[in-house]
Amino acid sequence: MRLWKKISIYIIYPILMLAVGFLASVKLHDFFYPSQNAKQEQQYVQDGGNGDTAENQESMEALGTGGAVITCDTRFVVKSLDLTDSSREEEESPIPEQYIGMDRDEFLSAMNSYSESPSLNDLNKGFLSLDVQKFSAQEVVIQKNYESKKKCTEFYLAVENNYVVVYEADKKTKYMSTGIPLQSLSAELAKEILQFKYVGSEAELYNFLESYSS
Repeated sequence: MRLWKKISIYIIYPILMLAVGFLASVKLHDFFYPSQNAKQEQQYVQDGGNGDTAENQESMEALGTGGAVITCDTRFVVKSLDLTDSSREEEESPIPEQYIGMDRDEFLSAMNSYSESPSLNDLNKGFLSLDVQKFSAQEVVIQKNYESKKKCTEFYLAVENNYVVVYEADKKTKYMSTGIPLQSLSAELAKEILQFKYVGSEAELYNFLESYSS
């Protein structure tokens, strides 16, 4: 029995010492030489836990954040929507010089100012509003909304305050006043006008006006 204990001490004790020494060496190595994983974790924390920095920057610029500004190379796309018939147009043109160097807030302010005082050309087309659909350093897209007034091709004669007036085809939109008294017309023609007399084209309308104007 004593022999067995002596053998156990001589065998187990060295093994335990070797194990303790190995663990201690590993700890000391990690202390003086941090592992690659530790370095990666540190880098991860420094980067804010996100390795897609370039993708995030591009996304921020597309949303108009992150300091994106308009340059001379920025694509400028103008879309037009006519609410009368839902027709659409799209045109790309060089960026106007006054917008170069603007960030998103400055450009939105400029577009608000334009909406309050649009160009004469836009007013003639029935300009209603303007929307900024995209803003980035690469591309700016705006949409102008219009409600155009289609040229009337048919007319009706009617009476207002005993004078002949001209209405468009819907019989609700007044086109013009003629200054022709109803009493100056024949009874038959006056009766027809009282019931909305159909004239037809613009040429026929002006032929009538020339015939009965004093």
